[in-house]
Amino acid sequence: MDGSQVINPYLAGNFGPIHSEDDFELEVVGEIPAGLNGVLYRNGPNPQFEPRDEHHWFAGDGMIHAFFVEDGKVRYRNRFVRTPKWELEHAAGRSMFGVFGNPMTSDPSVMGQDSGVANTNIVWHAGRLYALEEGHKPFELDPATLAPLGYADQYLNRVTAHPKLDPETGEMTWFGYSIGEMPFTRTMSYGVTDATGKVTRRDDFEAPFSSMVHDFLVTKRHALFPILPLTGDLQRVMTGGPAYAWEPDKGSHVGVLRRDAPVETMRWFTTDACYVFHPMNAWEEGDKIFADVMEYPAAPLFPNADGSMGERAAARLVRWTFDLAGESDAIKRTPIDDLEGEFPRFDERDLDPLRHHRPHRPG
Repeated sequence: MDGSQVINPYLAGNFGPIHSEDDFELEVVGEIPAGLNGVLYRNGPNPQFEPRDEHHWFAGDGMIHAFFVEDGKVRYRNRFVRTPKWELEHAAGRSMFGVFGNPMTSDPSVMGQDSGVANTNIVWHAGRLYALEEGHKPFELDPATLAPLGYADQYLNRVTAHPKLDPETGEMTWFGYSIGEMPFTRTMSYGVTDATGKVTRRDDFEAPFSSMVHDFLVTKRHALFPILPLTGDLQRVMTGGPAYAWEPDKGSHVGVLRRDAPVETMRWFTTDACYVFHPMNAWEEGDKIFADVMEYPAAPLFPNADGSMGERAAARLVRWTFDLAGESDAIKRTPIDDLEGEFPRFDERDLDPLRHHRPHRPG
């Protein structure tokens, strides 16, 4: 070591935090099409203060960026999501919570306090705007001012940052992981919110082990829950280890459930260790379900259980096949493309992700 200061890459450059909250009109070069009116919202992690411990990209406070397009003009507004954590730290003028609310590195004065950051996604459903982060309930914002309206208490517990909206029914399908008073449990929730914003279903089930379940997949008739070996472990945390760590020996499991069936009927399929942050699409053909996902051979950004960082390769698009009529519970995995990537999308103007869509092979 040459004694120089190590700079966390997620606190510098393009990842560096923005400390100001602004309102201004953007300069338009050219002309915005007539009739194009609406709002583009973006959410992302943005630490309010210098972190107390080694910062993780996913741990910054949420900040919403809104672009209001109207009559050929664009107004910009950005605001922190004023969660209870943000309010406590703002009043103190410094960081009070450890990364992911780690009790070992948090200030004793905030022990047991809510550590939500609402920093991952933003969703419009049933006339309400929600900032989402998978460790807590949805946090509602005023769509015009971005002022805080508080947690959506009808959800009772944590909700995924990636719910799925059904274009036919207007329902929002969602899940939560590590449900319960203690962290890092195996308990998960499967839920449905109807088109009016009322939660019409919430059922708990047990996963094979405690895992960071960032996203899931929904088809016209089924929901798929990937339980991959990026594990959470309270005992490991309390002995100074990582909250989430890569444990490939646990293998990969995917629960497949009919959307209208009880959780007790869920069928578990398995394959070797891999990790997926974001799927692209899932659809059904007869008794088979196909899912195209960005698959990593090992979870990036997180250490092994002993705290060491192993080699991490990039994600590539892989097709998972589940044969519901077959006797085997093995997941068939077929590489689609060798291009490295993340955050896959297809053109949703013409294609419906819930209606038996089989996407073209990427070129």
